[in-house]
Amino acid sequence: MPSQSVHHTANGPFNYANGPRNNASGFSPQLSHQDIQRYSRQLLLDCIDHDGQLNLANAHAVVVGLGGLGSLTARYLAGAGVGNITLIDGDTVDISNLQRQVSYNEMHLGELKAKSLYNELRKVNSHLNIQFRSKFADSNNLPTLISSATCVLDCTDNITVRRQINAATYRASIPLFIAAASGLTWQALNLPQNSATCGCYECIVNNIAVREDCLSKGVLGPVVGMAACHQATQALLFLAKGFKADIKWGHYLTGNAGLGSLQSFALPPSSTCEVCNDTN
Repeated sequence: MPSQSVHHTANGPFNYANGPRNNASGFSPQLSHQDIQRYSRQLLLDCIDHDGQLNLANAHAVVVGLGGLGSLTARYLAGAGVGNITLIDGDTVDISNLQRQVSYNEMHLGELKAKSLYNELRKVNSHLNIQFRSKFADSNNLPTLISSATCVLDCTDNITVRRQINAATYRASIPLFIAAASGLTWQALNLPQNSATCGCYECIVNNIAVREDCLSKGVLGPVVGMAACHQATQALLFLAKGFKADIKWGHYLTGNAGLGSLQSFALPPSSTCEVCNDTN
């Protein structure tokens, strides 16, 4: 199936180590009156503010997987004003998706998820540069698909693809935000992908019982939403303030929606990891 896109202006991975970046992708260095109105609620937050909003406008987020996680996460990114968003998924909307994939409805059945979500996001914020790729991500196309990303959001439900995304982002030193949901539990992991102090997704595959996809395990719709909201929040904080943002890197977070509990586990590098140990 051919992919389609609209032009985006992200010019490459941004260096956020020293805080807000200079305007480099053609956006005005000042917020317009309409911008101030649109983003007024988040501009009041120290974690966003004026400079952070400009950083969001200049950022490029790549969302891989547009099911219950990715479709909702992408809506929050668009609503917050992330200037460049790439949507990647080769799947179509099925009636079984509607229980948890709230960005789609019965009118979307049979449509390509990437194209359908693109059309919906344009209604959310028509001033953004959004592109979509109606293809499945794999080890062959990922280096090209993420080459200009500020960060990547892994919203897939397939361990093989997750491992491929992890390897591609680690080798490109692009921060990765992972989320997943199964049953009544959700998981999240923020990875800087260039740190000697924390591991990568490959480090946990054989050490933690990673959940399989919701097709085999089942999932309650709102639990997917909880994971997506956490993932979107973490990505937005990073895109606004870079590594100065008050977020936790390299910790595997798991929540139980039924019990209302949260657990966090530090993820040190594994000496036997074939990704981060091999490339360090």
